[in-house]
Amino acid sequence: MTHPLVSRAIGLATAAFRRLTLGRVPRLFDAGFYRATYPEVARSGVDPFLHYVRRGVAQGHDPSADFDTAFYRRQSGPTRLDPVRHYLRVGAKAGLDPHPGFSTRMYLARYPDLGVAGVNPLLHYRLDGRAEGRIAAASSAEPGEWVPLQGVREAHRWAYPAQGATRFGLTLRRDVAVSACPTFVPRLCLLLALDGGEIDGLVQAVAGFSEAAADAITLDIDITRRPHPPRPTLILALEQCFHGPGPDGTVLLRYAEARIWDVLPERPHVLHVAPAGELAIRPG
Repeated sequence: MTHPLVSRAIGLATAAFRRLTLGRVPRLFDAGFYRATYPEVARSGVDPFLHYVRRGVAQGHDPSADFDTAFYRRQSGPTRLDPVRHYLRVGAKAGLDPHPGFSTRMYLARYPDLGVAGVNPLLHYRLDGRAEGRIAAASSAEPGEWVPLQGVREAHRWAYPAQGATRFGLTLRRDVAVSACPTFVPRLCLLLALDGGEIDGLVQAVAGFSEAAADAITLDIDITRRPHPPRPTLILALEQCFHGPGPDGTVLLRYAEARIWDVLPERPHVLHVAPAGELAIRPG
């Protein structure tokens, strides 16, 4: 761990270097969010915006809660500027969207006075528009996106099995402590590549768990046992979700509601809605 005095010295030095090389920190960059989301940056003392430009963008770090780096870069492609400054200087005028939950063109179309004034739409929404009750529509930059994923940032979409893995496990539980799940997510989506039998098994387990006598029900998925679909077939959308690390690499979760979406057909639909619950995920 970096000593506080050393960390402070690094902060002063890197902030001075950032001012000389990058100038002021853009107002769309949230240093507090960045430090809290990536605590290694806070521990190092490095100027947050300098870290984002020099390393964070390549690592897929997000500069604020309402700006999704990976989502933006899929629209912009490689750019000379980092995504935040690119959006401020070029992207907004080109109609690029900073987040799945925010459409630049729709916001400016709904409130044309902002375009005339040359105000950045996301910055306006963040500082004034939300409080004024102005409406932000979801992005249509990826029109094929499934309904449960709309407005959900990349970091809150977890695919299982993970790339390169062949198995994972889901355990419905009743004993996950509140203190074990410190991180809040408005909606966390688990993208699951399950076959038909596994889909039925998960729906039955979730639907019946509240009345079951067992304290836990586990579903083990091993894609080497039989052919599995190459893409997600089910989305488990956990609303008002809290999560945290568990033992042996597991992830523990608590949520206010779970919606099971079948995304096999052209028009995905909800198979089941479950009340508040607890879950453990074993990555593989």
